[in-house]
Parts: sequence; structure tokens; C-alpha cells
Amino acid sequence: MTPLLPPYRIDTGLLDDAERTRLLAWALDNEERFVPALLGGGNVDPTIRLASTLRDLGPLDAILRDRIDFRVAGLVEALRVTPFEVSEIELELVAHNDGAHFARHEDIYSGAAHSRRGERMLSAVYYFHREPKRFSGGALRLHRFGAGPDEAGLDIEPDQGRLVIFPAWAPHEVRPVTVPTRAFADSRFAVNCWVYRRATRVMPAA
Repeated sequence: MTPLLPPYRIDTGLLDDAERTRLLAWALDNEERFVPALLGGGNVDPTIRLASTLRDLGPLDAILRDRIDFRVAGLVEALRVTPFEVSEIELELVAHNDGAHFARHEDIYSGAAHSRRGERMLSAVYYFHREPKRFSGGALRLHRFGAGPDEAGLDIEPDQGRLVIFPAWAPHEVRPVTVPTRAFADSRFAVNCWVYRRATRVMPAA
């Protein structure tokens, strides 16, 4: 039996053209504030993840949070995720320049991090870039559940204005990006979003 692909949805209406232009302008104006992307344990390992990130989304922060939150109920139903009450929406602005990538992984926390922040239930990625597009690659690859590392998955292209949503426990990766100019402005830009539910409290034994 062929392993199943994770469920996913694509939305092209998260931001209008003017809002997306503002988001790109914010990213370009704050180039110097981007820092190397971290892994879940708080460390930097460019062999696993190579990108730069900024946690401040400026004037688009509240707009993105509100519109993601508005979509959660419908996404939970469409993706057949157990219904939950949203406790947090985490956002990360990310730039992928020449050679950037993110090896296969899932977006769930474990251990102490799980206890502090709750549980990631949904992952979403919103793509945007300068026109004309000056990069290639950078597809989001969804891997089949239980499949080996060499088995084919599904590649979703990072098209302008596209939002891709999937369960946080779905195995996925960012395929390598090529930016011939290596200019920051020509990067593959995205907003990573994670929707949390509050962690289930485990009562200590009597």
C-alpha cells in the first residue's frame, strides 16, 4: 500500500496586492535585522536549515494573525484535525537566498518546549517575492507518512501570494533555492505561521 500524503489546502486570498507590497517593503527595509534561522532547539545548523529570519512583521502582524485565526475553524474541518481552541499564533518572516533549504522535519515541539508553548496543530506558509521573480527552486515538499527518505513526495511551488496549510506533524522540507544575483531583495520570501492549542496538563501522581 502506498503511504498517504498529508492533507493540505491552498489559499490565494490572504493578502491583497497592496498589502503584499507593504509586506515586501517591510522585509526589504529591515534587511539588517534578519538573523540566521534557528532550529527547534535554538541552535543554528546550516546543513539542516539555511535561511534568515525576522520575528517582527511590523504593520502586517495584526492583519496576518487576524486572518489566519479567522480561517482556523474551516481549516480544522478541511484537514480533519481534531477541533481545538487557539491559544497562540506564532509568525516568522523568512528569506531564502542562494543555497537556502530546510531538510525534512515536522513542526511539532516535544519535551520542555512542548510544556511551555503548547502544541502546534497547524502549519502555514505564505509566499511572496519581488517581481519579476529572480529565484528558482524552493518548493515545499510534503512527504508521505511513513515513507522512506528517498520516496517521492509532493512539491508545491512557492507562487506569489500563495498560502499553504497542513497539519504541524506532517513531514516536509524546503527544497534548495537558487538566487543567481544573491541579492537579498531577490530572495524567496515567506511568512511561516504556526497555530497552537494549549498543552494538555498532566496531573502528578498522588
